[in-house]
Amino acid sequence: MKKTDPQGRPSTPPVDEAFDPWEQVRPVPLFVLAVVFALAFWGLLTYVSEYQAQRRGLEQKAETSLLSPVTSKPPVATGALSGSPGVADGDQATLGMVALGKGQAWSCASCHGEAGQGNLNTPRLAGQPADYLQKQLQDFKTGLRHHESMQVVARALTDQDMAKLASYYAGIKLSTTVAPTLGGDLARGRAIAEKGDWKTNVPACFSCHGMGGEGVGPGFPALAGQKPDYIFGQLAAWHQGERKNSPQALMDGIAQRMSFEDMRAVADYLGSMQSHAPASPPQL
Repeated sequence: MKKTDPQGRPSTPPVDEAFDPWEQVRPVPLFVLAVVFALAFWGLLTYVSEYQAQRRGLEQKAETSLLSPVTSKPPVATGALSGSPGVADGDQATLGMVALGKGQAWSCASCHGEAGQGNLNTPRLAGQPADYLQKQLQDFKTGLRHHESMQVVARALTDQDMAKLASYYAGIKLSTTVAPTLGGDLARGRAIAEKGDWKTNVPACFSCHGMGGEGVGPGFPALAGQKPDYIFGQLAAWHQGERKNSPQALMDGIAQRMSFEDMRAVADYLGSMQSHAPASPPQL
């Protein structure tokens, strides 16, 4: 029951005259502040020390990459394709770029294989026309062709480096076939490769890329034995307007007139062809 004064109004509790709303908070002991400061300072020194050590390690690694092609012998490829003709043909600097990289550029073999055979979406370089390979490196360097990893590599190379690498990979004789991976219609792919599809205004692949898909540089790469996934990926890139470095924009228009089913068919057929053997199309 609420208390009331004689007039019937609610009474208020007495005021505590000792209460001070502005009472000061007790200061933090100096010892605690000293410990906190010491821990923070120790953490800062540790971070700076680790950062400097990491930076020195990166600088030493970069310096080693720059000097390796000149001062050390590049490692010799030891895989199943290491004995392919042309794999060991090159001066020490070129073989060093292939096996070890140069500066900010990692080695070619780390992505394209010990003999330039490629892997899935990574293209085969072996046997490509030298002037085609050199043009692609220049296009990556200038940004005409977009690929983040290849732009880093190309920008670390001189024009002379590009010429040497292009000549090296063009000289590798790697006769291999690749199994179809896309479920494409091989008969349809062969028809488009050899004769085209004039109902959709798509010319024969071999009319530009050579009668055996061996490539005609600098504008037309070898297609026989190329990775089906890579061929399909490039056709799709032209189809969608993501790649734009085809001579006279030929591939832009051709790919845009192709269905994705035909792209898969062509990619599987061309990949199934034996490279360096124009007279031996795959058995259908």
